[in-house]
Amino acid sequence: LKALKDNGYAVTNTPSGRELRDLFISKGIVNSGEWIQTRSKLEDMIKVSVERYAEWLGKLPEKPLRRTLEEWGHPPGKINVYGDSILIPGLIFGNVFVGLQPPRGIHEDPSKIYHDKDLPPHHQYIAFYKWIAEEFGADAIIQLGTHGTLEFLPGKEAGLSSECFPDILIADVPNIYVYHAVNSSEASIAKRRSYAVIVNHASPPVMTSDLHGDFQEIERLINEYFDARQYGREEADKIAEKILNKAGKYGLGSSVEEVYDRIQEYKRSIIPKGLHVLGDKLSLEDSIQYLTFLTRYDRGGVPSLHRLIIESEGLNYNEVLEKPHLRDSSGRTYAEILSKTEETVKEIIREYIVKGLTPKLKTLENDILKSLTFIKNVYENIVMSDEIGAILKALDGKFIEPGPGGDFVRTPEVYPTGRNMYQLDPTNLPTETAMERGRRIADEYLASFYKKYGRYPKTVSVVLWAFETMKTGGETLAAIFHLLGVKPVWKSMYIRELEVIPLSELKRPRIDVVVTICGIFRDTFYNIVELLDKAFKTVAELEEPEDMNFVKANVKKMSTYYGENAKFRIFGPPEGQYATSLTALIESSQWRSEAELVNAYLESMKFAYGEKARCVESKELMNSLISNVELVTQIRDTVDYEITDLDHYYEFLGGLTKAVESRSGRRPMVLVADTTKEVVKVEDAREALKRGVVTRTVNPKWLDSMIGHGYNGVAKIAVRVEYMIGLSATLGGVEDWMWRSVAENTVFNVERAEKMKNI
Repeated sequence: LKALKDNGYAVTNTPSGRELRDLFISKGIVNSGEWIQTRSKLEDMIKVSVERYAEWLGKLPEKPLRRTLEEWGHPPGKINVYGDSILIPGLIFGNVFVGLQPPRGIHEDPSKIYHDKDLPPHHQYIAFYKWIAEEFGADAIIQLGTHGTLEFLPGKEAGLSSECFPDILIADVPNIYVYHAVNSSEASIAKRRSYAVIVNHASPPVMTSDLHGDFQEIERLINEYFDARQYGREEADKIAEKILNKAGKYGLGSSVEEVYDRIQEYKRSIIPKGLHVLGDKLSLEDSIQYLTFLTRYDRGGVPSLHRLIIESEGLNYNEVLEKPHLRDSSGRTYAEILSKTEETVKEIIREYIVKGLTPKLKTLENDILKSLTFIKNVYENIVMSDEIGAILKALDGKFIEPGPGGDFVRTPEVYPTGRNMYQLDPTNLPTETAMERGRRIADEYLASFYKKYGRYPKTVSVVLWAFETMKTGGETLAAIFHLLGVKPVWKSMYIRELEVIPLSELKRPRIDVVVTICGIFRDTFYNIVELLDKAFKTVAELEEPEDMNFVKANVKKMSTYYGENAKFRIFGPPEGQYATSLTALIESSQWRSEAELVNAYLESMKFAYGEKARCVESKELMNSLISNVELVTQIRDTVDYEITDLDHYYEFLGGLTKAVESRSGRRPMVLVADTTKEVVKVEDAREALKRGVVTRTVNPKWLDSMIGHGYNGVAKIAVRVEYMIGLSATLGGVEDWMWRSVAENTVFNVERAEKMKNI
């Protein structure tokens, strides 16, 4: 608002964020049908008479009009109404209206979760957009927040018609959408289905998790143990016993060394530092910290600064990362070496950023100087970010520079922010780098299963997201191809064929794979859906022994009942839908048994996709296939989110796991491949969940950084607890100590509870 006023827009008031929030609350302007409002507050609100609304509604095309009336009855409906008027949640400041996008109506009427997966917008939702365009006369809309619901309303996936709800509601009003740069997959839906011009914004600053509470005490005891053992003191065994007793409460490992490695992983984890404030650039200190994290990784021709320094001491960087408990010849643990290296790198970067290439820095090796040149370019791009300036340019009808999206640590080219985000070319997937990493991931999946069961899994199920594919270049795709024993090869610039890897080279059976996709993957990467489908059919038709080709064996067994459809292996939501109804069930508490969650998941995901078939209802086939699944997998692709930080993890990974458990009668092995670290790590999903809880959800350092952002920060804490409920109900692994720790670090912590209460 201040920027608009400073640039000549007619803004009558420019409240701070806190003042604006207080204004909304004091006037009772919230999106809740259960909000108890006084008559005086209601009378002051913006309202649309039922007569005026009926005029707008009557102009809707016949089909969407009929669907709205059938679902929500005659206007004004029951959601946020006052008498015969519909309430418009917002405030007017001169020529600027600040409003809250209405809810979809699921929480107001939970029966809608089951009733219709293609739910049309309710009357208040329609009135909101029509009032903005017709009554307020907006010349443009600025949509703040990733993401809204307009672009996910019913209608065609692309090339919208006059009968599609996003087209009906946005009409011809320019839609300037301020979007989190890490989420280029859903931003593409906003462009395609609500005609948005994206202005991307940065992620929050980042910091290390460090340790807290018992984890800090365990580290202290382990250091004491190492000292006692080094000098042959008798108390070493007693200290070890104390460590393992304390660590046993959290399932950290069965040996002191294993426990130490686990807590060092927690300690070094990169976590968000609060929230991003639109228009804010990283401070010098936050920039140096971010750049220090960047240089943990090799980047093509730019080697990791950490690697260069550690390997200059004659150590193997990967071994130092993977085995922090080991020691060098001088007696330092590898964890201590990593910590010292981080400090050294930070000081080198600080000197270079603040003073330039000093005589001292000129003496460093050429590879280090090459890394510093890369760092300088990234820092200059950070400084160039202009998010609010880009919004003002968009309002002026000027060109917004395009730029990539993605994880800021994996892809620093996302800076500068304030650009019109685009996605990668789907015909180039998977990339060569992703192919290499995907092969490694698939091999580690199989090695983990083989280590536990002494054999290979016959059927694996994989969660495949557009969200991950865009950031990794297709690591999950590559893993699927490698499990099948095929690889895509270029036949021309835009055409890829499949090459079958001989069993003699593969040295193991071909694994059957059930792929579950989100709706965004379907809409964005259908060329990949077709290529995957072709891979399954190719492998199913190979002349090979069935005990070495599990795809062929399963297709043969099922074809007597399902015919050609027995080759379907890719399942997702129906056309026009993007996810499942699990999140709505969890959020609204409208479930009473795990069986309800399983049924909701399968009803949402029972549609098969392939090269010559699209959205084929196949619930029985899917049930048959997942009853054979022994291993469920997904990739974690960004430092922004652990699996505890996003509801889609419990929705897709958790929903699939619970469905497999229900249909097979046994819990599958569930693995997460974490590709955000210097070395890819495949781990049990419950270990990934535990790390997310320890390093973020119950971490005082993370909690305090969120509380520092007031209401929004505390709301983010609250949803993390809600996600724990979703994970507990689906994936499992949310232990009693986690709930206790949440309570102890929030509502039972007097100082923190008081701060949250007074926000």
